[in-house]
Amino acid sequence: MTSSVHSLIQEQVRRSPGEPAVVSGSAVLTYGQLNARANQVARLLRSLGVAADEPVGTCLSRSPDAVVSALAIVKAGAAPVLLDPAAPLERTLAQIRACGVRVLITSTVGCDLAAQLLPAVEELGVRAVRLDADRHIIAGLPADDLADVHLTPDSAAHVVYTSGSVTTPKAVVSRHETVGECVALAREEFGFTRDDRVAWCSSPGFGVSLVNELWPALGTGATVLIPDAGTLLSPQRLRDWILQERITVIHLVATLAVPLCELDWPADCPLRLLLTTGERFRLGTATDPPFTIAITYGSTETTHITGRLGRGESVGRPLGGASVYVLDASGERLPDGEAGVVHVGGRRLARGYLAEPALTASSFLPDPFAGVPGARMYRTGDLGRIDADGELVLVGRVDRQVKVRGQAVNLDEVEAVVAAQAGAGEAAVVAIGDDSRVVAYLAGVDGAAVAALHKALAVRLPRAHLPAEFVLLDRLPRTVTGKVDRAALPAPRRTSSSSPAPDAEGEGELAGIWCELLEREGVGIDDDFFELGGHSLLAARMVLEIEERRGVKIDLTAFYERPTLRALSGLVSAATQPGNVLVRLSGPEQPLVRLVCFPFAGGGLSAYASWGDLLPAHVELVCVLPPGRGPRLDERPLEWVAELVGGLGPKLAADPHPRTYLFGHSLGAIVAFETARWLRRNAHPEPAGLLVSGSAAPQTPVTARAHLLPDDALLAHVGALGGTDQSLVDDERLRPLLLPALRADFAMHETYQYAADEPLACPVTAFAGSHDDEAPIEDVLGWGEQTAGPFQMQVLNGGHFFIASQHERLLGLLSEALEAETEKVP
Repeated sequence: MTSSVHSLIQEQVRRSPGEPAVVSGSAVLTYGQLNARANQVARLLRSLGVAADEPVGTCLSRSPDAVVSALAIVKAGAAPVLLDPAAPLERTLAQIRACGVRVLITSTVGCDLAAQLLPAVEELGVRAVRLDADRHIIAGLPADDLADVHLTPDSAAHVVYTSGSVTTPKAVVSRHETVGECVALAREEFGFTRDDRVAWCSSPGFGVSLVNELWPALGTGATVLIPDAGTLLSPQRLRDWILQERITVIHLVATLAVPLCELDWPADCPLRLLLTTGERFRLGTATDPPFTIAITYGSTETTHITGRLGRGESVGRPLGGASVYVLDASGERLPDGEAGVVHVGGRRLARGYLAEPALTASSFLPDPFAGVPGARMYRTGDLGRIDADGELVLVGRVDRQVKVRGQAVNLDEVEAVVAAQAGAGEAAVVAIGDDSRVVAYLAGVDGAAVAALHKALAVRLPRAHLPAEFVLLDRLPRTVTGKVDRAALPAPRRTSSSSPAPDAEGEGELAGIWCELLEREGVGIDDDFFELGGHSLLAARMVLEIEERRGVKIDLTAFYERPTLRALSGLVSAATQPGNVLVRLSGPEQPLVRLVCFPFAGGGLSAYASWGDLLPAHVELVCVLPPGRGPRLDERPLEWVAELVGGLGPKLAADPHPRTYLFGHSLGAIVAFETARWLRRNAHPEPAGLLVSGSAAPQTPVTARAHLLPDDALLAHVGALGGTDQSLVDDERLRPLLLPALRADFAMHETYQYAADEPLACPVTAFAGSHDDEAPIEDVLGWGEQTAGPFQMQVLNGGHFFIASQHERLLGLLSEALEAETEKVP
């Protein structure tokens, strides 16, 4: 058999262990480190009883850890089950149950689902290996190669779910021979070498990420580089990242590839090859990028089948030993030019469908044309013909599968889920337009129930499967035989919203952008962008439109947290108005170290005013003063962490200091943390260190709801905490100003929604109170999972506001950390 992928990677380790294998921002994993970590995780899996060919779940975002996870499972002789970290929880759990997964590899900071997924799989009896929280166990295991990994050509290489011709997803089992063939194909057909820098852009939940990107790159000694989500969704940012990181190979779905190709490129562009799939790919005649475009056609069951270079309507000729047959209903080959069902033979076929022998037998058929005993061919379900040049042209499907933003979506599956959630109503689901917009037609459903239906579907269907629009009818049109007549369904009319209309000038402009992108007549201030049919690519276009028209950069991550027009208006305001002020309290004009302090709920400048006298002389003390606090008490307070960070991040980036430390207490710790992540997401240096105090780790859910308390109860709660001057709390004259600010502060903390991402590279130091009921020590320890660098925790005597009662001790510990920075100054 062709060499297995783990042996190919081990060969690269022997050749050049210090060369970079995976790069994500400032995090670099060399081939030696990747191999060693994978060996350690593989041994942990073996100790848990993982057997050969056993399906082992992996649910992680695109990250170095995700590569370690997949490689470790292969080294253990098992098969990674690729679970999409962005998928709904119910769907992921159904896949885990269906595959019989006993062990799952994930991370509390590398998977958006982690907070819900970990307790859910525990109830299923699944053992979760957390690459961050369990790293002390993993680090103690031997890191040398495992000697007893026995794989055959037919051994399971990975398992991935795909839509098909049935109403439930299918688990496709790939083979190690298939993966080895894909690595060889990358070298022979696409020229992969160890000098390449290959972008990893696909979701870790899809097989393409392994067979088209990771394994071909790592199997040839190339370097894999990972763009962040915001960069990937913006053609301009992606181009700039490609140029900056000297990317030579990138694989993108057509919806991302086309706008990238249409940009202006320098003649000395490092990119040599853009690979895209066989869905609709059309470039304008004037578009001529300085790199090769390769169109490939394949499926999860077959990987690469055919390919071609440049423009054209075909998907090319068979690649690397694949065979393509166009057959009629009786299984006979059709002459060139006649359309039939595309069948594929060769060594790159999957083993079949997990635990579905009947379905496997009906799709993977004996190949009577190969002339080799036991040869198989796969019935793709695609309709195609061979043109005069001998190339394959696709003309449709035998079922109702469509491609939506690069993902295969089976409309029957979506229709079944919609019908089940619509109760007594009827449903028909179709795809409309060149972009295959999924639209659901409903009969017998009250219009007031549509919002609830959309939310119910969102926890059951991936985003690409969600209907972009719901059309309400009195009845569904039917044929004379009583079947739903989908061809007679009326074109959807995108009418105005029932939500209140925008009333401010800026809101109206933003509403106009939404209407253009979503092709609607009107939108409301509280409408959800994604419930109106928006998706990640449209959101990226929206951000670019706002930047062009208003000169304001909006953080996509913040928009995803609250995708309403009202929240978007707040983000734009925060970025354009002086909503966040940096106040310099003390320190030299040219400091060696800068300490930026973030206020806690109800706090302000006064909390840090005396710190300058206790800090080292080389430290500049700066305090964040948002509206609604201290001297700005009469201004509208911000109610959302993203608003605060969206205005503050650009100010810090505009006045950088190489040794900036961020400090925050309670709410301030969360804002400081999100500010550090904002800087990284927007290609600015991370702080030299993050100092957090009196705060549970951000991944710990906040259950308190003090911002909903009546006025007197809220003031009593603030007084009991002790962080706000009691004279202010008791002053009835200040109540009209103080209460909105306090309520906004607590709302900011208590409605904060943590989004998983890679750990920070900078060190994190956490300070905890010995008797802090608001942030118990065990919850403060969770901050260690938010850094790939050093972590330490200091416990001080006191309750939640030990920042005041133990301020000299706290300042002493801070000074020790900051004093050490002078030793690093050349």
